[in-house]
Amino acid sequence: MRRFRTVRTVAAVSLLSISCIAVSAGAAQRDRDNIIAELRLIQSQLNDMVNANAALVQAIEELKSQSQSQQDGLRKTLADSNVALERLQQDLSIISSRVDETNGRMGNLQQEVASMRHNQQPLLIPPLETDGDGEQTAEDGDDGEVPPPVMAAVPNVTDIYNQARIDYTQGRYGLAISGFEDVLGSDPRGDLADNAHYWIGESYLAQRQYERAIETFDRVIRDYPDSNKRSDAYLKKGMALQDLDRRSEALLIYELVIEQFPNSQHGRIARTRIEELMRTTPPRF
Repeated sequence: MRRFRTVRTVAAVSLLSISCIAVSAGAAQRDRDNIIAELRLIQSQLNDMVNANAALVQAIEELKSQSQSQQDGLRKTLADSNVALERLQQDLSIISSRVDETNGRMGNLQQEVASMRHNQQPLLIPPLETDGDGEQTAEDGDDGEVPPPVMAAVPNVTDIYNQARIDYTQGRYGLAISGFEDVLGSDPRGDLADNAHYWIGESYLAQRQYERAIETFDRVIRDYPDSNKRSDAYLKKGMALQDLDRRSEALLIYELVIEQFPNSQHGRIARTRIEELMRTTPPRF
């Protein structure tokens, strides 16, 4: 009986051992399958990374090629620009020398004209010549008397002023200033004095001599309170200040024009100038 029990026990232990071995073998197979699946996934990811890297390398090469082409184009453009700039500088140098030469000639002409204006002498017209019998060759009356020399007309202040205005309208600003100064020298408090001062200021303004223009316009405003050129002088003073980038002063002058001449053309121009200044004035922080 004891032998039978021992045999049964040995058989049970053997079966249990075989079961454990089978269970262990199944777990090992599952672990191996999982590892293989993970290896395949990693391999797939590696392949994707290799393909992406190849695409990235190709894109980098294309960018390098495009960058090189752009650099070559920029170098060529820069070289062409340098050549054009050198030519422009040469042209400007030639023009500058010609302008200096022209200004020199203009200065000489201005001095000559000013000298002629200041040293004008009356023109004497000689009497008519007589023939061998002592008679005049042209009819001069029945009494046979020789007429006195005739004095030619000397240009008056109005003529000088009109000629200076012509010089101004034709862009001969130096001659115009000289002519208007002759008007002031001949009749400093005459009817044309305020206009002469004003057009001197306009001549300076046309030559971008803004400070001298402002001084002249101030003289019109200060010395000629009843002049019809005061509104023009105020407005042009504001423009000169604006050209000098003295914006706050220009705004004050434009506001003064609007206040004193509200319904005039100068007032409308002043309003337009104020709007322009307000658009272009940088904000203050």
